[in-house]
Amino acid sequence: MTTFDAIRVQFQEMFRRMFGGGKADVFLEEGADVLEAGIEVVARPPGKEQRTISLLSGGERTLTAVALLFAVFKAKPSPFTVLDEVDAALDEANVRRLVSLVREFTNVCQFVIITHAKAT
Repeated sequence: MTTFDAIRVQFQEMFRRMFGGGKADVFLEEGADVLEAGIEVVARPPGKEQRTISLLSGGERTLTAVALLFAVFKAKPSPFTVLDEVDAALDEANVRRLVSLVREFTNVCQFVIITHAKAT
């Protein structure tokens, strides 16, 4: 639970950063064993209603997933990761946000990024 709580705090911060505002949160499935509980992700990009991740657009889902991934990295750094076409659903502005975030983490993590986007 300590790790989950740390990731939750980092996710809320990372989501706001990736979207330039808004709110997001992650919750464990109630009534289940903590180690086997499902995780629910809810998000409210700026100017939109709160909804589960399945109701977001492709780009919004990608940014939300990236925010969660990097929140995990902040809470529990990994020395190495592979990102495969993570930028496929993103427009130019969001690709720049992703690239900026990856650059920030290169001092603690090595990335292999598979992409077709020149900007990435």
